[in-house]
Amino acid sequence: MKPKQSPHILILGGGYVGLYTAWGLRRALPRGKARVTVVEPNPYMTYQPLLPEVAGGELDARSVAVDLTRALKGMDLFRGRLLSLDVAARTARLESLSGETSTVAFDHVVLAMGAVSRTFPTPGLADHGIGFKTLAEAVHVRNQVLGNIALAAAATDPEVRAKALTFVFVGGGYTGVEALCELSDLAKLAVDERPSLNRSELRWVLVEALDRVAPEVGPKLSKFTLAQLRERGIEVRLETTMKSCVDSQVILSDGSTFTTNTIVWTAGVKPNPVLDDTDVPRGPKGHVSANSKLQVIDDDGVPVPGVWAAGDNAQVPDTTAEKQPAFYAPNAQNAMRQAKVLAQNIAADLDGRPLTEFKHKSLGTLASYGVGRGAAVVLGIELKNRPAWIVDRMYHGLAVPTFNRKWHVFSAWIAGALSKRDLTALPGIEHPRRAFLETFEKKD
Repeated sequence: MKPKQSPHILILGGGYVGLYTAWGLRRALPRGKARVTVVEPNPYMTYQPLLPEVAGGELDARSVAVDLTRALKGMDLFRGRLLSLDVAARTARLESLSGETSTVAFDHVVLAMGAVSRTFPTPGLADHGIGFKTLAEAVHVRNQVLGNIALAAAATDPEVRAKALTFVFVGGGYTGVEALCELSDLAKLAVDERPSLNRSELRWVLVEALDRVAPEVGPKLSKFTLAQLRERGIEVRLETTMKSCVDSQVILSDGSTFTTNTIVWTAGVKPNPVLDDTDVPRGPKGHVSANSKLQVIDDDGVPVPGVWAAGDNAQVPDTTAEKQPAFYAPNAQNAMRQAKVLAQNIAADLDGRPLTEFKHKSLGTLASYGVGRGAAVVLGIELKNRPAWIVDRMYHGLAVPTFNRKWHVFSAWIAGALSKRDLTALPGIEHPRRAFLETFEKKD
């Protein structure tokens, strides 16, 4: 007689939900009660709220990257990606980093694949734009800004110089505003180091389709944020869209046109498109349909046994909101808390115990606009500039997963307060073999 195998819990994604669900299961389940596998192509989890500070040079990239091999000790980490998911058959087809494919059976599956940048078929965007959702993108944008400042300092052609010193952000949510503020501060410091350049030559343009920026912080602080941006010399084009950017020639819906080497796209997110290769029920915007217990539900609202979802790829009802129907916003605050409840519910389901509903009243919204500046709503109280910035730093410094990363973040901030900001660009890191290959070139 074969011994009964432990249930297999498959977690698809190693971001907030994937990591915190795995940690929750490790605490909630006795050793040997279940086997947990996390599927993630990246070797690390990124703490995304601090990407603007990575781009601005206040933090090193590794400070916001949590090593999954170490964090998931005692669990299986499958470095690879999902090819397809068959909920009815309870199987997932996976592809490893080596390109080998395999079919894995599961008893429970957690859809935690997060979101990606939401883009539109804007002519030229695929060729000249870049998102701001990943660690690699944040590092690239930093290198690009500093590289273009160096290019402008060396250029004698006024058009080349103006193009290099023009930076465009499309999307005025608080993530875009945070990144723009950090990078504009960085650019000013970099320009100050070059006698041939002047801060007045820098041109930052924020394009936003709505009639306001940073709507997440509320109407009053949104107006405050707009005033802050304009006071810093940033051109804010409200109720405007980018019609085209072919050949780096930006054409806006208000009729203005100019050239730039840098277009950063921060106009929202959408559920990970890998969900298209699954048979899970989804809502009108592509999110996985879930109930308040984080169970995936079919079109009739009936839970699909053993299938769970949370975070940015899920549509989770917010039963605490006054206006219904309402759903939780796709942010780290909700994702981490949902993951903890999700882990408890999987453990409860394995034991035949009742499940818990996820209910979380938002603690507020935080936005940092560079050192000493920001906007925040904390438990209904509005904060501006330094108080908001301090709360933002304390919250995110403590929220970064693992003590090791917390130490990296706080020590970097302390060092930054006592020294000048690092202005080193590392453009060669994106093409590391170029110098080596040049040694093989034939000489005349």
